[in-house]
Amino acid sequence: MSDNHPKKDLLTESTIQDIRLAAKQMYGEKRRYFQAEMAEKYCDGLAWKAAAVFKWNQKTVDLGLNEKRTGIICFGAQKLRSGRKKWEDEHLKAAAILCEIAEEHSQQDPSFRSLIAYTRLTAKAALRLLRERGVSEDELPGKSTMAAILNRLGYRLRKVLKAKPQRKIPETDAIFNNVKKKDDEAKKDSSIKRLSIDCKATVKIGDYSRGGETRGDNKACDHDMGCKEKYTPFGILDEDTNRLFLTFGSSCKTSDFIADSLEVHWEQLTKEEQDRTDTLQIRVDNGPESNGVRTQFLKRMVEFADKTGKQIQLLYYPPYHSKYNPIERCWGILEQHWNGAKLTDVDTMLNWAQSMTWKGINPILKLSRKIYEKGISLSKKAMRPIEARLVRSPLLPKWDIRIQPESCA
Repeated sequence: MSDNHPKKDLLTESTIQDIRLAAKQMYGEKRRYFQAEMAEKYCDGLAWKAAAVFKWNQKTVDLGLNEKRTGIICFGAQKLRSGRKKWEDEHLKAAAILCEIAEEHSQQDPSFRSLIAYTRLTAKAALRLLRERGVSEDELPGKSTMAAILNRLGYRLRKVLKAKPQRKIPETDAIFNNVKKKDDEAKKDSSIKRLSIDCKATVKIGDYSRGGETRGDNKACDHDMGCKEKYTPFGILDEDTNRLFLTFGSSCKTSDFIADSLEVHWEQLTKEEQDRTDTLQIRVDNGPESNGVRTQFLKRMVEFADKTGKQIQLLYYPPYHSKYNPIERCWGILEQHWNGAKLTDVDTMLNWAQSMTWKGINPILKLSRKIYEKGISLSKKAMRPIEARLVRSPLLPKWDIRIQPESCA
């Protein structure tokens, strides 16, 4: 038996690994005290032997033994400092600008498994954009620090996998640039109300686990045995006030369901808000029920413009990039909020949705029992007068559509 190791009957290889793992979970004087105890118990109180057995630093173990023996704790210089503020706490205005920039380049986790926003924004690009927006050089951190700041704020750079190339169309970059440009213009104009809309995946009502740890008992169905009751959530995020409006429809996800929900939302606004609004800028994904060539949806949007007397501007995200739509962040929070809850009836579903918050505000809910017919579309002849009312962008005709109300046409 070697002098470098304790007796085999006292310390097995498995125990050594457990002790090393335990030490890694501790810091500072707590770790040194633990190392000193293990050295006394298994290594005759010898620092060199403990260092050899547990692969620890001999000086650290020796310091721990001296602290344990004398009761005098050695504090590092960092312990004596009052602590330096994080960059985002020290430069609040610059941090707010950074968050605004990051939001423009971020998408919700497509799986909704976390609240992290995946971003296309690199640290180098973030620094360049901060400079362009007037942040002084003295306030800017280094590139590596900026990467850490973005991570702390919840924005993670996602690499494109070589085996799974990003799907793009030729207009993708131009579409993103157009959405950003129109959004920037709207932020400076109080007469433009910015809305982000989308439907979430159908919610099944029943004794289902919903893929998470359940609250309450731990029993749930592991198979879909033919769910009879389902609801389609439709969300409208008012980006100017951070208010979230959710409609749960018991029928199909259709153009009419989306249009009806928008009309109800408009009626819920105060008269002051309605009078102040000249344009409704609606950001929407390229889904089949609401895209730029869906005839029934465009017909309903023309009718919506006429009914409200307000201009409608439809701004679409490119295919495969719908998770960049701001409303998707709300869906991510809802999914995490009720993850594991068994939505056994409609009241339970609504109560869970009502208790979530977006920017500290609870959503406004509506339950729709209206039955919608699927597959409604207009003939080419019926679509001609509707198309005549659409002002399509010359460069992005399917992605940027403006509709003037009849009173202003």
